[in-house]
Amino acid sequence: MAKKKGVSIIIPVWNQLGYTKLSVESMVKNAGSTPFELIIVDNGSRPETRDYFDKLARGVPVRYIRNENNLGPIRAINQGIDAASYRYVMAIHNDVAIFEPDWLGKIVSAMEADPRIGIAALAGRQEIYKEGNVNEATLKHSLRNEEDLCPAMKEESAEVAVVDGLCFVMSEALLDGVKHLDETYGYMHCYDFDISLESISRNFRNVVLKIEAMHLGNGGRTRFTKGYGEFVKNDSDLLKRNYKIFAGKWSGLLPLKVGGGAPPAAAEKSAWSFLTRGWWARHIGAIVPGSRNGK
Repeated sequence: MAKKKGVSIIIPVWNQLGYTKLSVESMVKNAGSTPFELIIVDNGSRPETRDYFDKLARGVPVRYIRNENNLGPIRAINQGIDAASYRYVMAIHNDVAIFEPDWLGKIVSAMEADPRIGIAALAGRQEIYKEGNVNEATLKHSLRNEEDLCPAMKEESAEVAVVDGLCFVMSEALLDGVKHLDETYGYMHCYDFDISLESISRNFRNVVLKIEAMHLGNGGRTRFTKGYGEFVKNDSDLLKRNYKIFAGKWSGLLPLKVGGGAPPAAAEKSAWSFLTRGWWARHIGAIVPGSRNGK
């Protein structure tokens, strides 16, 4: 039976309540009239996180799932998928602020208008190489992270090869086939690229929509928090491991480029200047200029 029209918003959380409040309150404020539910998957946060969502549930549809241990975002998102009531299922970081009025309506309208859209996202890249790196100069987004990213897109939508895990919405048709994110990747990293190629391999399209937002912890906050080492002993090793798994799994589709992309020289200049400021260049060792590793 087809699910009812609306959006199930899955938010994995692990402490960092300040970010979560900013993110959730901006989502709700700008939700518009589209039916939605918040599916909070709490990976063992302190009690104040549960208290906040208990109070929020008095006026906002909230489904709260509690894990006593931190299972990581991939497993948490899959728990949310299993609990989802609506036709469109969103996974979003708890540090994304939404500024676009009626943002959910814009996403649903775009996906309803084109059933070939498997995933709609707030950001994504149009080119990915055979090693699994992406061309950062082909990034499409409307994020207010101007100092860290290339200029925001001008078009209302753009097709991409892979979406960014900060926020993406999966169609019911895609999930009917895929069911879940691939838990082979363990705690995190590369799941966003993986679900993107799952979508394309099933003849769906991935698109980025022009929705004004901001990634408050641009580049990811989880790996910098106290206690992260309890769950992931060596983050760079996990990333390298998942990078190899991803490239091997999708060798038949890689490399992949959709849309206009960017000339190689421009890609190298733009993306490498970004990377040298970021965590990736400091920790992952040899990175191809003009590319980024997956989450």
